[in-house]
Amino acid sequence: MKDNVVILDPADLDNSIRQLADIYSLPAEVLVTLRRIVALYPRPVQLYVDDTRLYENLVLADRFTFDMQTDELVLFSRDPDTLMDAMIEMAMYLAGFATMMGNEEEWVIEFVIGAWKPVKNRIKRQLGIPVSEQPRFIVGLPPGPDQTPSGDTYPFRTLVSHYTLASFQQMTTLAARDDVAVYFPPETHPKVLEAYVYVRRAMQEVAQGLGLTDHQTFNARLIQAIEQLQKAFTPSALPTENPPDEQGNTGSHKMVLNEHTNRLNHLLSKTSHESPSKSEQPDPFEEFIEQLFADEDGDDGDGSTA
Repeated sequence: MKDNVVILDPADLDNSIRQLADIYSLPAEVLVTLRRIVALYPRPVQLYVDDTRLYENLVLADRFTFDMQTDELVLFSRDPDTLMDAMIEMAMYLAGFATMMGNEEEWVIEFVIGAWKPVKNRIKRQLGIPVSEQPRFIVGLPPGPDQTPSGDTYPFRTLVSHYTLASFQQMTTLAARDDVAVYFPPETHPKVLEAYVYVRRAMQEVAQGLGLTDHQTFNARLIQAIEQLQKAFTPSALPTENPPDEQGNTGSHKMVLNEHTNRLNHLLSKTSHESPSKSEQPDPFEEFIEQLFADEDGDDGDGSTA
């Protein structure tokens, strides 16, 4: 169902912003920023909210998408931040950034999502839009002060203790989410941890130093990175049957992945990230990840969106 259809026309910025203002309750300064985003579009775009698929409580679900047949921007949320992110990514899509939508391997699409984000964040900074540096959600539980593993509120420990297609794909999904902090339990399979670290690094390397006009460089790096991932981890050769869970059940990677994703979304929808107090024992892996993926795009001199 199409609701609140807006035509974003770079040749008619006043009317485009007026339509947005009629639908969204946004401050004047936000509307000014949205006007600058629409001005980046090479042609008019239709935006609408699909009220039948509102995913506001599902952290890992896509909150917007592009209709490849009509070049429409489809929102599944009325959240203003989602609107802004969606409009910037639409500018990237129209500029020629590859999406890989329709690829049979879901991890490839997730990898593209993660590689887009640093470019999007750079564009946001150039437009004066704040970019959050802190994760808002946690997957897995950090050990207690005595280093005793915390109880597993959802079977993340089971998933990461086996290197399968399901765990590889979940690592790609989590690596693409810069708002999710991941705590790996001691039982984590070495290849699962390696995949998470490798994929996050590869996403950053694809996007390094690129802006809105750099889609050709981005696409070339993207194809090379995906080929390297396929060689390093051979996801197509990973087991699709998963080891028995605590109840002795097995299942295909899609069944297991869907179950884990659903439980993960349910957990994340209730869990906000809280910074540990100084008295708590620091997590060495968390410190390692923070150092490894420190923002390398501090200078926004590369790439121009103006």
